[in-house]
Amino acid sequence: MSDTAPDPDPATDPVQSYARPPEQPLFARVRTWTDVMPWLRLVNVARLAGAPVWLLLVAVVDVVWRFGLSRIAMHHHAQMEATEGWRTTASLGDLVSVGPWSLLDPLRAPDGSFLRQPFWEATLWTIVVWTPVAMVLLRLGVLLTAGRDLPGFVETWKIIGKRLKSAVVISVLPAVCALPLLLFLWFADGIATAERAFSEWSYVFAPLAIAAGLVIGLLLAGAKAAIPFGLAALVSQEKVDAMDCLSRGYEVTFRRLPQLVLLAVPALVLLMIVVGAWHLVGLTAASTMRNPVWTEFVFRFPTIVGMTVGWALVGGVYLLLRQSAGGQEVEDVWDGPKAKSLKIPSVKREANANP
Repeated sequence: MSDTAPDPDPATDPVQSYARPPEQPLFARVRTWTDVMPWLRLVNVARLAGAPVWLLLVAVVDVVWRFGLSRIAMHHHAQMEATEGWRTTASLGDLVSVGPWSLLDPLRAPDGSFLRQPFWEATLWTIVVWTPVAMVLLRLGVLLTAGRDLPGFVETWKIIGKRLKSAVVISVLPAVCALPLLLFLWFADGIATAERAFSEWSYVFAPLAIAAGLVIGLLLAGAKAAIPFGLAALVSQEKVDAMDCLSRGYEVTFRRLPQLVLLAVPALVLLMIVVGAWHLVGLTAASTMRNPVWTEFVFRFPTIVGMTVGWALVGGVYLLLRQSAGGQEVEDVWDGPKAKSLKIPSVKREANANP
């Protein structure tokens, strides 16, 4: 027999059964710094500032776009400066602002003032050229913010090509929804201001006109962020619907407006740092060049980097806002279509077939 007594059962020990668990530290459940400050994930997007393939893509599209605008300018007999007067820092500014129904024209008149007449050819050309590229950059920003590696070039373009139709719907739908209200405002304004005898109609249509104007303001003002965020939702999910993606864009814009502002500040600071660094590199490189064509391209390169990283940051901001609005984890991102498994013949099956 052993002299040692058996260990008491913890369940029967009154002191141990009623003991409280030790208190956990305040940040015990925090795994990384990105859980405390989610905007730190946006730093990964800065990798695109040194990605030659994607920067070359944006540079080529930028050259093609500017060449097309110069043809449009010649068609309208407008003079245009060679290196200035191009509003390309936003590139697709019409899509970001209110959609493809208005455009701050980048062309200059012979006297140096901006032309106020919007050219529908320039608007259509901008939409056609920049929308696919913006979708590509949005997907890259989403993946980098989620901690993924840069995807393949061909694989990314296959995904974008299948979703261009939905992208057109997202871009045009706010204007289509606002059009009936705009027609009503035009009709009510015409009746109320046509003749003094009809001035009483101003009081009749005032409540409806004010309500319609506020709805139009919400649609078009919200579209400034909802359209890019809707495109980001379009390229970040496996099963997509244009209406659902656009509604997600409006949701993260209006329901998470404070979070949007708080995320936009570090994103803009990061963009300024990246563009500023490349601008300093461009100034240093241009001081050693004499060819004006090379010098102009070097000075243009920081703008190209800004467009690339800027659109990618929009995708990253959407991903962080999606987590705040819908509770989805940042890492929960569609990686792309899965590769089909290779059908390797079985050795045993072949052996049984050929004895």
